[in-house]
Amino acid sequence: MVFPRIAARTPVAVALLMAGILLIAWASIANADHDHKGRLKDWGRTTLGISGHGGGGDKGNEFTGQAAGWMFAAANLPVVLSLLLKGAIHFAPLAPQSKDRIKRFNQYQKNHLMRFHYFLNPLAAIMAVAHFSLSACRSSSLPDWGLTGAASLVLLGMAIKFKLAPVNLRKTVYRIHTSPLSVGLVATVLLVGHSIVD
Repeated sequence: MVFPRIAARTPVAVALLMAGILLIAWASIANADHDHKGRLKDWGRTTLGISGHGGGGDKGNEFTGQAAGWMFAAANLPVVLSLLLKGAIHFAPLAPQSKDRIKRFNQYQKNHLMRFHYFLNPLAAIMAVAHFSLSACRSSSLPDWGLTGAASLVLLGMAIKFKLAPVNLRKTVYRIHTSPLSVGLVATVLLVGHSIVD
């Protein structure tokens, strides 16, 4: 069975994820501390304060960031919905008719909504690049890591959709693109990065 194998690897995956997050956060804070001449007490004021953002460009940054975030959310809604429905089929105590209805609904929503996943994710990545380039605060490396991770997932998805990857690598590319570990790591880096910069 696949589930016991995944369950056996879950503690290792969580430990690796947490180690990666801590390493990236530590590197980012160390970089910020270095940028501010070693004064950790000043790091909070300069990194988290408005004065570190370059003043008037905040409105443009907020618009592009919000637009990228909402586009990513809308693009990935069918995937999240599909995972929730599959989880309900496998784990909820439902009658066979109910499970069949959920399966049919899931197939219906994927047929009609997945096109937005393919179309909106690249647009969201472009908007994220615009948001990053308009950002004035560079004291943390987490925005760089988050953008790189998100863009990589989008590029891997495009390689899957348009069959751009070599045949012998397609399965690996698919696994990386759909892995909860890679998606969770990118999401965590983006959330932590924005909480530090904001």
